[in-house]
Amino acid sequence: MKTIVRFEFDTNFFYPEYNGPQNIIIENPPHIPQTGDPVNFKIEDFFKDKKVIKAFEDLDDGNLFYAERLQAKYSRDEIEVIVVVYQEIIFKENFPQFFAHNLI
Repeated sequence: MKTIVRFEFDTNFFYPEYNGPQNIIIENPPHIPQTGDPVNFKIEDFFKDKKVIKAFEDLDDGNLFYAERLQAKYSRDEIEVIVVVYQEIIFKENFPQFFAHNLI
């Protein structure tokens, strides 16, 4: 059985004329992030377009990205896990429960 993790981005760092892949697909990863896990990428391993790499690096500069494990699709021979990658500020707005501190 094969496991595929597909990372989708909540933020469009692709320029309008870009027509390449807009997600990252990893086959049989040793780790699948859970919702709330910080994630990052060596982006040049997945995209070759210099403008896309630069735009991602600009977003990455001093910021964190967080995962939301959205869905798992099962078929006879493979499992595909879809993970949405959020900028820190957006993730904190959408999932404040991951950042609430217990004051007691």
